[in-house]
Amino acid sequence: MDVVDGWPAEFDPRTAPVYTRNEIRTSLAAEQLWPALVAAPDWPQWYSGARQVEIRGGGAVLTATSHFTWRTLGVRVRTQVSEFAPARRLAWRGTGPGAAGYHRWILTPTADGGCVVVTEEVQTGPVARLRAGRLRRSLLANHQRWVEGLVEVSGTTSPLR
Repeated sequence: MDVVDGWPAEFDPRTAPVYTRNEIRTSLAAEQLWPALVAAPDWPQWYSGARQVEIRGGGAVLTATSHFTWRTLGVRVRTQVSEFAPARRLAWRGTGPGAAGYHRWILTPTADGGCVVVTEEVQTGPVARLRAGRLRRSLLANHQRWVEGLVEVSGTTSPLR
């Protein structure tokens, strides 16, 4: 797999029709956030953009080799974990009708014991090209709710901006 700035070449954000990035800073350590992030079947309890999350083989948490299906923002997606570094990085690639995507999470510890959470997504394919503006706006709004929900469900009600 060719990689461009940490991205698989086919998902280069510089050339993809859709690229989004959301970030939040929290007083929680990455190790406090990680359990909720990898408990994919539980996402719908705290993130409205995820539904019917099923890990192949019936697992309760994502692993480095997980495959899962889910509905995200109303679209059924087949997904495979592609990066897995506990409490640091999680990424997956997924395919749905007319689109392919790569979504990654990066948890970076801060000097004060908290961390910065970044989630980024690239989408390619005909649907991404035709609806780039609308899709980008939707992803930015929903992913902001996702990062805020991750912080909230992991133990705080006051994420730092």
